[in-house]
Amino acid sequence: MVPTWLEERFPTLDQVHGLLAMVFPEGMTRRPWLTNLNAARTVFVMLYGLAIEGTDRWIAPQAVVEMSDKQAGQVALESRVGYLDRILKPGEKADGKAWLAPNSREGIRDEALRALKEVGAVVERGLPKTSSKGRYALTTDFTDLFDPGRTEMDRAVTVAAWRDAHLSRTELARVAIRAAQDFTTVTLPDGTTRSLSAGPSEAIIKGVIEQFSKRFLADPVVLAYSDSAAPVQYIDQALMQRIGLEYRAGDPLPDVLLADIAPPLRFVAVEAVATEGPVDATRVTAVTGWLGRSGFPAQDAYFITAYLDRGEPAFRKTVGEVAWRTALWFVTEPECLLVALDGSGVGDLRGLPGW
Repeated sequence: MVPTWLEERFPTLDQVHGLLAMVFPEGMTRRPWLTNLNAARTVFVMLYGLAIEGTDRWIAPQAVVEMSDKQAGQVALESRVGYLDRILKPGEKADGKAWLAPNSREGIRDEALRALKEVGAVVERGLPKTSSKGRYALTTDFTDLFDPGRTEMDRAVTVAAWRDAHLSRTELARVAIRAAQDFTTVTLPDGTTRSLSAGPSEAIIKGVIEQFSKRFLADPVVLAYSDSAAPVQYIDQALMQRIGLEYRAGDPLPDVLLADIAPPLRFVAVEAVATEGPVDATRVTAVTGWLGRSGFPAQDAYFITAYLDRGEPAFRKTVGEVAWRTALWFVTEPECLLVALDGSGVGDLRGLPGW
């Protein structure tokens, strides 16, 4: 059933575009596909043509491609219904210049509609792949977000409820992390607070120290951490000396150096990757060589490449460089380790407590 408000009024393309950015905030996987102009055009055409779940009205990508500014300006209900009824017929065109070129259909289908379907904003009916009939419609609860009669506060509450109902725990974690404002401090495992420099890796470093260390180490301490803004931002040389680790300026410190001081002593070297610089074979050799200078064997060192989440471009860009027999960790999925194993290399992550 078509909502009464949608028969009488509907948002403009610009309003749809703006609301998509509100519904799908920074941190979401595929956010560009969910918030770009083509996504807005796709949602607008479904609202325009009343292609809503339960109405048996459906669009195909062609309906988005053929839409025009002139057609979109024809807001009478008869014009809106008529557009969707005829536009999928062979040879039919909208009034005015089409929004997109004919070869844009695949992009609408493979990006905008795919992403909207994945988050529960669009439903697809079963049709043969070769069918030219419309197969996509907006879900009723997603449609409800676009009611122009909503107050700003009411819309914010409704959007938040929709996210909670449809987005995965991981997606919600990504959004929460990006929305957090205070990455200027980090709390060490002993409860003391230290500063963090503003930079692209700050959220990852904070996550490693505050979450990873407590989940995977029995008695964690932070020996050092650094980021792009400060090559050595914090170093506890007194503790290093007590455990027998020699440090000299220029030694190859990782982004975060942890130690598990519960016997047997183990070191965990973490690289926080916001853009590049994972734990590769060269990095493993450098760090184990430095530890060896103080008498610690290679098997006492464990290596982690940390990312914000698996949807980040940095992960896709650098995962092929990660050294075997090391592990990957993601701030948005803090309880898990992704391990790269083969029959050679340095270190054995099976010794990590809690894993």
